[in-house]
Amino acid sequence: MDYLDIGFVTRSAIMQVVIFSIVPFLWWRLKYKKESTFFKWIGLYKPVKSTSTKSVVIVIVGYFLMWVISRFISNEVSSNFTSMGIAAVIPSLIVCFIQNGLCEEILFRGFIGKRLISKFGDSNGILMQAILFGTMHIALALALDMSINMSLLIGYFIFPTMAGWILGYIDEKVYNGSIIPSILLHGIVNFIRDLFFIFV
Repeated sequence: MDYLDIGFVTRSAIMQVVIFSIVPFLWWRLKYKKESTFFKWIGLYKPVKSTSTKSVVIVIVGYFLMWVISRFISNEVSSNFTSMGIAAVIPSLIVCFIQNGLCEEILFRGFIGKRLISKFGDSNGILMQAILFGTMHIALALALDMSINMSLLIGYFIFPTMAGWILGYIDEKVYNGSIIPSILLHGIVNFIRDLFFIFV
């Protein structure tokens, strides 16, 4: 795969948005169409902050620090753009904000998280979607035949689970259910992480 081919990366990102949105869209269409629009139901609406700015800053700084710490604790996490230089910046932006940020937030914080929250309450639902988010990451690592060790568990399960919890908390407790803040935060942090690898 040519990760420096912007056309390829863009087509791949659009395809992934479609794939990650199919099940949520069909679920909404079959069960919730009369109650809400799809975008509102999934959490794609203008965020309205419901807590103090100080709380928002603390949560966001905590999220960034968690990823910085994970970079030094786990040497398992890598990037498709390692050592590719300046030519990888635009493709990385597309991957980080669309393939990672938008797609994963639609599926985990929008579809799965909101269904779990409606069934089990805020605290339990946020925690459950976070564990599923971590499980998806470790499953992908195992599918790539990565050997299980503590570094892998930290980099592909513990930190993604913590990230999933923080992103769910930001959406539900700070921004009244909008997934737009978590899409942006997810994309920004992944892009900053990629920059470390791009210019290695």
